[in-house]
Amino acid sequence: MTAGVPGTGIGGLFYLTAALLLPLRGIVRRIHGGRVSWRAIAGKAALAAGVFLGIWLTGWLLGMFLAPAARTIEAAAGLRPASVLRNENIVRWAALVGGFAMLGLVLSAVQIARLLNRGKKT
Repeated sequence: MTAGVPGTGIGGLFYLTAALLLPLRGIVRRIHGGRVSWRAIAGKAALAAGVFLGIWLTGWLLGMFLAPAARTIEAAAGLRPASVLRNENIVRWAALVGGFAMLGLVLSAVQIARLLNRGKKT
């Protein structure tokens, strides 16, 4: 999950995937003799494909704009040679770091609540 980029959460990805699978559902429905509105299906599938493209493009652009700063910081810290680095999709890394940060926050909050609730009787 990436905060600030619509469609990258679990719920958003579910709905986008469902919209991309609408043509397949339309084919199955047509085979079984049902009526299918191909215009509505194509519109929703195209919208979902556009959102997926927008997510990818956002990550690519952020990676392109933020890569020089990352190269400078990593080269100054001696982590990797600057010549080896390339533009990376920042959405992938933000989702990974964000997921671990949220997990750490939740686990820390549970432990703090456990310590605060230790002396109370239920």
